[in-house]
Amino acid sequence: MERSQKKIIQTDLRKKIVFLVGPRQVGKTWLAKDIAQSFGNSQYLNYDRKEDRDIIHEEAWLETTDLLILDELHKMEGWKNYLKGIYDTKPTNLQILVTGSARLDVSRYIGDSLLGRFYLHRLMPFSPNEFTEIGHKVSLSELVERSGFPEPYLSENEQDVLRWGNNYIDGLIRFDVLEYENVQEIRNFRLILDILRERVGSPISYNAIAG
Repeated sequence: MERSQKKIIQTDLRKKIVFLVGPRQVGKTWLAKDIAQSFGNSQYLNYDRKEDRDIIHEEAWLETTDLLILDELHKMEGWKNYLKGIYDTKPTNLQILVTGSARLDVSRYIGDSLLGRFYLHRLMPFSPNEFTEIGHKVSLSELVERSGFPEPYLSENEQDVLRWGNNYIDGLIRFDVLEYENVQEIRNFRLILDILRERVGSPISYNAIAG
């Protein structure tokens, strides 16, 4: 299913670096690789993979590369200055797409080395508005039950939907949250999430949650 932001990202790539950020498992890598299919010589490099990390450090991608996709680049020390140098010296035919988690979105506010050199796109789960834009008929009850994340929404197995939800929450706590704060009581944090989920649409009392 094509995302509604695809065409504008393709347009922005011709002008500047494009940062594609958003929640975990929202489809950033899938969209980046989908965009890559419209290029003749794209190259996808993930900083978490050792072989790709070596290529990134050595700037050893092929000279014929016309789309360079850099995933999880924010984990590299000094990545902003690195990216500035790549952008300022790149051949005119090379377009650059950088993807990553919300951590990348926060990091962009530190320093001004990339000022004026990028466009930011935030990819979110499927919404009724996006479904309307791409001409997909949506069931609101199904969207609420499965969420707008691509994997559970498009799944044909209800058990897989439930399994995905549990794994997502576990990953959110153990990886994303711990990147920001040193949380000692992981189990209590899961309890807070459950309490907040039950109170969606209602006033929140911090004293009641603490109790």
